[in-house]
Amino acid sequence: MTQIRVNGLAQQEVAETRFSCLTSERLRVIVESAHLNFLIGAGTPSSYFSALGNIEDALEELANSNAPQNIKGLVRASIQAYFFEKVLVPNLQVIEHSDEADSVLQSYVRFLRTLNRILLCRRSTLLPKQVNIFTTNVDMLFEVSMEELGIDYCDGFSGKIRPKFNLGEFGALRFQTSSRYGHRFEVPVFNLIKIHGSAAWCQVKRENGKFDIYFDHGLTLVKTINCLLQEAKQYLIPVTVESYPQSEGPKIRPINMMITEANEYLKNNSKQAESIEDAVLPAVVEKFSTKYDELGIVNPDKRKFATTVLNETYYELIRRLANELEKENSVLFVHGFSFRDEHLRDLVLRAARTNPTLQVIVFCYSEKDLELFKQLLPDVEVKNGNIEIVAPDKSSEDEEERKISLDVLVSDYLAPIMSEETLDLMSESNLTFAPREGDSW
Repeated sequence: MTQIRVNGLAQQEVAETRFSCLTSERLRVIVESAHLNFLIGAGTPSSYFSALGNIEDALEELANSNAPQNIKGLVRASIQAYFFEKVLVPNLQVIEHSDEADSVLQSYVRFLRTLNRILLCRRSTLLPKQVNIFTTNVDMLFEVSMEELGIDYCDGFSGKIRPKFNLGEFGALRFQTSSRYGHRFEVPVFNLIKIHGSAAWCQVKRENGKFDIYFDHGLTLVKTINCLLQEAKQYLIPVTVESYPQSEGPKIRPINMMITEANEYLKNNSKQAESIEDAVLPAVVEKFSTKYDELGIVNPDKRKFATTVLNETYYELIRRLANELEKENSVLFVHGFSFRDEHLRDLVLRAARTNPTLQVIVFCYSEKDLELFKQLLPDVEVKNGNIEIVAPDKSSEDEEERKISLDVLVSDYLAPIMSEETLDLMSESNLTFAPREGDSW
């Protein structure tokens, strides 16, 4: 048995079972007693954003290819365009509250509102009313949902007119004082740590050659790149195979085939070049790639970083995750994250080994995904028994599996930990999502 302890005081004993149902009572004890952390991956908003397939492997193979740089540049630009259209362009609909993004935004609103209520109702005076949300996603769903809910959050940016990224912004406690009696109370705060950057992050070069990261409210950089992409499309190479099993998602075409096509294109369209190495990429493709590199995102490949500032920011945010997991009596809830990222997987496993008071609770979307988690998080790596994988209940042949989507996470796990009295009280509060005029929320 493993005990949860708060300032040396034993709480409820926790059984060392890695694959079990997580009861509301046990979850209530954990939430009440621990520093709260979430790790959110690409699976969480997958109902809105398309799957990318083996894009990281393809880019890695391209980087290791011996093909001339101009040929590799055309193939890379084609893959970047695919990534840009699937991952970044849909955020334009998110910030505009379009009908297409309505469902996923509602799910995020319910999730955040429930967490906010839990923080408000925590009885512990020893723990701050804070939750850290670490995410590898670059979308705008969290920011838009938090803004509309009116909850306090910190995303690392300071300033109003031109917000600039500053790592020192995280972790600040916030209090309010009543105007009449001077009562002081702590306000729940969400720390939003975007490990891989964001669609709204843009890099600006200073006179000394160094870069700063600024927040782009209207995604103007994404809009500019999208315009360049529409012009460049006619010169780019098809990236995905034409047909693939729906259950497996898209698959990137073989890199050697794309390199051959790029070679043929440059050869046929650069008649005056003495050799294929001297062939020049179309100007609009060059413009697209150059502008793309101004985005403040971590690229989906081993190279990852376009600039040093992104490199430094990434490792600082990773260090922050490590520091949070090293705290006594911390919990990390994982949703939508596959643990295929070796760096993050090793970090979580190392923290679980060195901090026996840490609880890692991984929500498995479907029963068939359980085997993958067992392989990536093997028993031999979890000596303290403090990593638990929660899978959907086994369904009968006649029943449809109740997969653990974000909505199910809220309805079946988070909401039930609050008492009926609390739920009644919170339903009367003003913590409701106020739709804009014309919105259906």
